Amino acid sequence: MGAMQPTPLTGIRAVVFDFDGTLFDATDAICHSLNAARAVHALAPLPRAEILPRIGKPLYEIFQTLEPAVSPERVQSHVDAYREAFWPVCLTLTRELPGLRICIDHLRGRVGLAIATNRLGRGAQYILDGFGFGNVFSVIVALEDVEKVKPDAEPVRKACAQLGVPPACALMVGDTPDDMRAGCAAGALAVGVTTGAYSAAALREAGAQAVLDSLANLPALLES
Repeated sequence: MGAMQPTPLTGIRAVVFDFDGTLFDATDAICHSLNAARAVHALAPLPRAEILPRIGKPLYEIFQTLEPAVSPERVQSHVDAYREAFWPVCLTLTRELPGLRICIDHLRGRVGLAIATNRLGRGAQYILDGFGFGNVFSVIVALEDVEKVKPDAEPVRKACAQLGVPPACALMVGDTPDDMRAGCAAGALAVGVTTGAYSAAALREAGAQAVLDSLANLPALLES
């Protein structure tokens, strides 16, 4: 058998994952909490189809775009009401995405593992702990850790810096076009997963070099 030809993934030393829609599906918890926050302000609930494309954005941005003319204080009150509703249900209404454990079992100890998320770090850590992944990711770059969130490159670059790996030797894995744009802007390779609200075509258009239907396929992509 001839020597394996080099691939674009040769030399990858770290994988930076998005959180929502990539590692975990918290859609039910998010929909419940967003509409609970709207109910506090006597607003009608939003249908699930309208909420899905917003998942992954910072909460303040979500509520600001839903009510663009209101005061910052009102937007923040929505955020506070959301968080109050989210905490009691975030584990029971969240599920780990298929293929996550297979992926982590293959990659752990072989490459650096990080998370770059637009949610607060304590929320991400709480869910990780609840599902038994508390010590898997050595770096979590969350909303409070950056000045600019995805699709800006800052979260991915910061995760790579904390892992001690140049972005050119890292993958950014996520389920949204913003994840792909952030990875590309940082100089990392972008890999999309269709476990969120976006199609393979949308992820490729945003810069994904590869698109998978499950994290279970990521180790094979790295080893191909």
